[in-house]
Amino acid sequence: MLGFSILLIGSVRREVQQREKMEILAKELETANAELKKLDETKSEFISIASHQLRAPLTIVKGYVSLILEGTIKHGSEVETESLHKVETVTEQMVKLINDLLNLSRIEAGKIKYNFAEHDLAKIVQEVVDEFQTNAAKKQLELVFQNDAPQLPPLVLDADKIREVAVNLTDNAIKYSNVGKIVVRLKLVENGIQLSVQDQGIGLDQEDLKRLFTKFVRIEEARKFDPNGTGLGLYFLKRVAEDHGGRVGVKSEGRGRGSTFFVELPIKKES
Repeated sequence: MLGFSILLIGSVRREVQQREKMEILAKELETANAELKKLDETKSEFISIASHQLRAPLTIVKGYVSLILEGTIKHGSEVETESLHKVETVTEQMVKLINDLLNLSRIEAGKIKYNFAEHDLAKIVQEVVDEFQTNAAKKQLELVFQNDAPQLPPLVLDADKIREVAVNLTDNAIKYSNVGKIVVRLKLVENGIQLSVQDQGIGLDQEDLKRLFTKFVRIEEARKFDPNGTGLGLYFLKRVAEDHGGRVGVKSEGRGRGSTFFVELPIKKES
């Protein structure tokens, strides 16, 4: 009886262990299936946006080029100059779209790469502000850089990625503003250095604030200003900030009252 009891207990114990293993495997399989479904949805969204967003500008470019080659638009005329400017603008939009989609694919594949080294953050931001002065002037907007941390030492960061962050924030501020002043600011905060861009543009309500920094998400008001956006820029800069050990955020008092987007980075030096 004792031997039988020991065998029975051992058998029950093995069965319990097997059931536990099966439950663990079932949960892992469920998680894997959910991830595959998520990746499949992302792929579908990727293809849908790429095909839609690229088709329209390519059609515009093809149309203007055909008119110029056919002679319908005379060479050297004012109409030709205007047409070429439109082609240039549309081409820039396509380049930005392709960059956004490439960044998304790298993030989803876990292959986004960084080249960390010491850089002057103020210099990077100043260069971005200088580059966007023409765009701001076209909309009669005042664009200024305010450096409240002039003694900031070189920081360890990926210069290209952080530059892209500054470009994204500045470009959005100009794009979604029709009046007023845009202030790009660097200042020291408790957890490091903050790069912020304040505008007097379309603003955001509380529901908008909850949805931002998520891929493919764009608020309705933003779509009216720029129907060609992808909703990937803020998602990308959030990832870049987090990979630098920082964070992103946004403040706004409501629709039509402007907004302030910011990125906070820790102050690190090369060891």
